[in-house]
Formats: sequence, C-alpha cells, structure tokens
Amino acid sequence: MKQFLFLLIIVFASSCASKTSFNTFYKNHEKDSDFSFGLSSSLVASFLPDEDLKPLLKKAKHVRILVFSEDAEGKTEQFQKFISRSKFEKVVKLKDDSDQLAFFTLEKKNTIKEIVLEISSGDELVLLGLKTNLSQEDLDKFLE
Repeated sequence: MKQFLFLLIIVFASSCASKTSFNTFYKNHEKDSDFSFGLSSSLVASFLPDEDLKPLLKKAKHVRILVFSEDAEGKTEQFQKFISRSKFEKVVKLKDDSDQLAFFTLEKKNTIKEIVLEISSGDELVLLGLKTNLSQEDLDKFLE
C-alpha cells in the first residue's frame, strides 16, 4: 500500500506544481520531516513519456513533498489547522482501515490556485503541495 501511495504522489506531482501558501507549511515543518524535497515541473516533464500531461505542467512551477514518520499524529493536527486557516476545500477523502487520502484545492476566480494531497498510513504522513493556474476545463481534460 505504501509503494502505491508513493507512486500516486509522484504521478500526481507530475501533473502540476509550484511555490504556494503550502510553501509556508513546508518551510515551517521541513526540518521536522524524515524526507522532504521540491522538484521543478520542467524536471518532472523531462521524465514523462505522456505528452498529454506536459501542457498541464506549463501551468505550474514546482512541487513540495514532506514525509513524516515520527509524530505523524501531531503533524496531522498542525496540517489540519493550516488547511482550515487557508480556506482549502476538501474535494475527496478516501479511508481504508488506517489508510487515508484527502485531496484539497484552493480556488480564486474560477482558477485552481493550489492543490494539496494528504496521505496518512498508520504512523506515517505524506503531504504534497503544488501551485497551479488550472481552470476547471484543464482539470477535466487531465481527469479524462
């Protein structure tokens, strides 16, 4: 399950990315994480064989990922406070036993400005944040 979730993160990160208000959370908690990294969308695009995803990458700059295994519950609480203060909308929440996936978006003027993905599995927490300039039409094309 953990490999599947990590693969999902990488695939999702490949579709869009950038410096965001999630960046604030990232900077505040990067030192506490077990693993953190940022990738530019141009670097991600160079690894993608699928030409259909590349136009979406033009609407993004980079992605930020944090992985926590120690004090994941505490970080989850802090993340939830961040989400509620930032006025993100929860789009999807999936739960299976101790595994949970939540997908949040932040819209301004009918444009999706930020996307944050939260994945928790037992005592691990993975957060993926990216900034976009996606219209609903762009998102619909991607989801096709």
